[in-house]
This record gives sequence, structure tokens and C-alpha cells, in this order.
Amino acid sequence: MTSTSWYDERRADRAAERQADREDRTTERAEARKDAEAERRRKAADRREREERQAKARAARAAKVGKMTGWVTADPARAFVRLVQACSIVPAVVSQIGALTGAGVEPLLAGLLAAMLEGAAWALVAMGSRAEGERSTRTYRIGAWAAGAVAAWINYSHGAQQYAAHSWVAIVLALSSLVAVWLTDLQTHGGKGPTKVEKQMAKDRKAHASRRAADHPEVLKVAQRLLSATPHGALHPDDAWRVAWSYVEGVGVTGVTADLIAGQLAAKARVTEVSEPRPAAPDWGPDMPPDPFLDDPDSVYEPLFPEALEAASRRSSDSPESLDGKGLQGVTSAPKKAAAEQLRDASGNGPQAADGRPLAPEDLAQVRALADLLASTDQALSVKKIRELIHCRSDYAMRLRNQVQAERSGRDDDGGELAVTR
Repeated sequence: MTSTSWYDERRADRAAERQADREDRTTERAEARKDAEAERRRKAADRREREERQAKARAARAAKVGKMTGWVTADPARAFVRLVQACSIVPAVVSQIGALTGAGVEPLLAGLLAAMLEGAAWALVAMGSRAEGERSTRTYRIGAWAAGAVAAWINYSHGAQQYAAHSWVAIVLALSSLVAVWLTDLQTHGGKGPTKVEKQMAKDRKAHASRRAADHPEVLKVAQRLLSATPHGALHPDDAWRVAWSYVEGVGVTGVTADLIAGQLAAKARVTEVSEPRPAAPDWGPDMPPDPFLDDPDSVYEPLFPEALEAASRRSSDSPESLDGKGLQGVTSAPKKAAAEQLRDASGNGPQAADGRPLAPEDLAQVRALADLLASTDQALSVKKIRELIHCRSDYAMRLRNQVQAERSGRDDDGGELAVTR
């Protein structure tokens, strides 16, 4: 073996030893990490277990305390009333026993008599509490206050003799027999009355009933007769009033009368008189743009009343003349018709328009074609569409429409006017 081979083997052995050392250290570090992780998990588990035990202990203590004081936190007012009762009954009984024994009564007999006086008051208080909501509690309450007053008088007399130098002590002893009765009476019967909101609602209902009786005495009389004729509770007062209103006023909608319907119809008539037909627009030429303020005269009026009043109007009267039975005058009277005719004549939109030029054949041809086109799409021939097509005045467009409609219906509504050159 040469020296070179020996050195090479030596270096290889040392390298293998170093590699083995590194692997050993790596293994040791890995095992150390595992041990540390296991220790950490153990400590964490111990900590969680300790916290759980502490939480359970705290919950048990809270439950125990809550069981002992829950009746206080659930209803503090009731708890304090019970405390005052205990602190009031004991001094009252002791004072009465002292008063009776001071008068020569045997101690046992004095204790029984004192228990009778105080016990009578509290027995009546308990009976009144049980009777609440089922029958009158006035008798029980009066009896409880009477028994408490007798016990208070005994305590006051004893205190005035026993503590002559301090008369206020007698007053305190007398109150020991009344304070507990007073607080219990307030707790049992004091909160059963109406609230402020309920009182205000009752006041408003009473005022509303008074206004109804003053404004509608006939309807009130019929409603009362309906309520008296039906079994008690079978008919609600509001339903009886609604039925009575329909019988007296003839309208199924409460609050609507014949006068209101007549006013509605009169307002509609006035709107129609001033809006249809409309004054003719000035003719500025064949290229005049459409008037933006004039729509289809067939739809001038828009309903102004709600549907309920419209329905009431239709049920009560189909025409203004049907109101004659109520002593009202129809809204379409002769003077108003004459005024409407004068308005149409003055505006130039009457039967003979201010522009008396005949209908041009080319305009009629265009309108007929327009009517055919609209009929194919189930649309109506309107003055607005004719004006947009021909660029003419409203009265001229209306005459064109009437002429075409008359031709199609076999009538000559335009007076047989023949088309000539324009």
C-alpha cells in the first residue's frame, strides 16, 4: 500500500466520522425539538384544564349566588317591598305586645292579640290581591286600611306614653303599622290603571264621539237603533255607523255626501267647459311646429278625485239630473250650456271656425292614408297625429278627422263639405 493510498483512506475515514457526527447531532436536535413540542403541548393542556376548572368553579359560585339573590334581581321592587314589610311588621307587633303587657295583659295573650291585629290587615291585603281582576277589591282594601289604622292607633298611644319626651317616636311606631299596608296596596292595585297613552286615546275617542253626535245627528240616531236591534256585541259600532251612513246619505263611503258629489260633478263640468274645445292656435304657416301645450282633445280631463269617491259618485248618481231627488240642481243647466257655446264661438272653435277654408283633397288623402296605417295597428286617429302630419291648426285638423271618420262610418258629420283646392 502506498502512502498516497493510506492518506486517502485516512481522509475518507475522517470524512465519514464527521458525517456520522453531523447525523448524530441532527438526530439529537430533532429529538430535542420533539421533546420540547411534547412539553409545550402538555403545559398547554394543563393550562386549559386548569382554566376549565376555574371557569366551572366561578360558574358554580355565580349560580349559587344567583340562587340566593335571584329573587332580588328578578323583581327589585317586589324584593324591597318585602324588606320593608319585614322591617315594619316586627316593630309593630313588638310595640303592640309592649302596649298590651303594659296594660296588664298576660304576655302570651298580648302576643296573640298583636298577631290578630296585624294578621287581620295582612289577610285582607292578601285576599284583595287574589281578587284583583276577577271582582271588586274595594271591600278588602277598606278592611285592610281599617285594621292597619286600629293597630297604628295602639302603637301611637303606647309610644306617646312610653316616649313622652320624644313624641315623634310615637308617630314612627304608628307608621310601622301603615307603611307596609300602603306599599303592598300600591304594588297590588296601583299599577292596574290606564296608562297616559290609553287615557289620551280615551279622551280623543270621547271628543270624536261628541263631534259625530253634533255634526251627524241623523246618522247617529240610525246607528244607535241598529246597535239596539242586534244582539250585544254582534255589531261593531263602526260597522253600524257605516251602514247608517249609507241609509241616510245614500253613499257607501263614509264621509261622502250628495253635496260633495254635486260639487265634484260641477268642478268636472267647469274644467270641461274651459278646456274642450280649446282656443285655436295662430296659423303661422304650413311649416308651423306642433303646439307643445295642446294634446289630444279627447283626453283633456284627468280625474282629480280618488277612486273611492269616483266609485261613490257612480253608485250614487249616474248623471247630474239624478240628484234632483235631493233637491239639488243639475250641473249641466241651460245657462252653462249657453255660456259654453258663447265661449266656443268667441274662441273660433265652434261649428263654424274662424278659418273657413275648405278641406284640401291632398290633405284628405294624407289623412285617409294615416287612418289606414293607424287602423292596421289598432290605434285611433287623433287631432295631434294629423297636426304632426300636415302642420296645420287644431280646428282644421279636427275637421279633417271628422270628415274621414264620417266617410268611414257612412255619415257626413262635416256638413257634406266637399274637398276643393286649398
